[in-house]
Amino acid sequence: MEAFRLLIPKGWQVQGGISWSTNPALPAGSRFRFFNPQGSEQFEILPTQSFFWTDNQLFLSTNPPGTLRFGTLVAQPVGLDDAFSRVLLPQFRRGIEGLEVLKREAVPDLAKLAVGPGAPGVEGHGDAGKIRFAYRANGQAFEEEMYAAVTNFVTRMPPSMLAPPYFIDYWYIDYVFAFRARRGELDAHSPVFQTMVFSMRVNPRWFAKVVNTKEYLAQMAIRGIKAVGRAGEIAAKAGSDLRAEQQADWERRQEAKDRAAENFTDYVRGVERFNDPHAGTEVELPSGYGNAWANDLGEYIVTESSSYNPNIGSNQHWVQMPPAR
Repeated sequence: MEAFRLLIPKGWQVQGGISWSTNPALPAGSRFRFFNPQGSEQFEILPTQSFFWTDNQLFLSTNPPGTLRFGTLVAQPVGLDDAFSRVLLPQFRRGIEGLEVLKREAVPDLAKLAVGPGAPGVEGHGDAGKIRFAYRANGQAFEEEMYAAVTNFVTRMPPSMLAPPYFIDYWYIDYVFAFRARRGELDAHSPVFQTMVFSMRVNPRWFAKVVNTKEYLAQMAIRGIKAVGRAGEIAAKAGSDLRAEQQADWERRQEAKDRAAENFTDYVRGVERFNDPHAGTEVELPSGYGNAWANDLGEYIVTESSSYNPNIGSNQHWVQMPPAR
């Protein structure tokens, strides 16, 4: 079954694949590298990391940090910065030299979309962002931009005769992907990377297969059925038809990917988007200022000052423009 498709430049090559496991939280993991064999440009999709945490000391005594619980690593949640520095970079950029973080930037829209609409009884929250960094590997100097979202889904359990109240937190490092080129050339390749990301489309039947396998594995775990080594058999049995809620989740993930691509392109082009209330359209203005004003003549002012008001001493009518979302 096709998992996804996307456009890549002629002559580029592909490495990677999809691996199955009996982890109910993450039955299918994807890692792909699309790269120019004649250059240094690459677009990489990195696998989601899943974790389990709780403050229930009985659980932690039988499954201490570093062990697996139903195939999920038991580990205390970390923030976005630590996710990059302590998890992603050591795992996926091992062996690089002279790591230099050039910029960190939040991507709130990606965090919002990664958390989703939520489920009854589950507290969902998250943080998302990107880092741009430089390094050396194999004698070459590279520049790279990596995206990630850290999401937490917390269920609070009421007290009982056997235990005080406690919480269960299934948390993830998700939506991890990266763009790379020779140092100083990353911005020049942004149109290619933008095209690749915008063209990517996940097969909804594949998405349903993964979700249904996840649900099946969770039911087996609840019933105490051992599933070691049976991932392929279980996936084959799982259906590939989307239910209504799965369709909504699939569409949300597509939107998250598109929004992240748009955000990347705006950043490397040095622009920010604002809503012009006079024209009723989005406009692109130089980034780094944070505040923008428009008048009815189609003129714009950008400023770093949040207290600046161009209406003072002016015969024009200026309106502050909100950032486009």
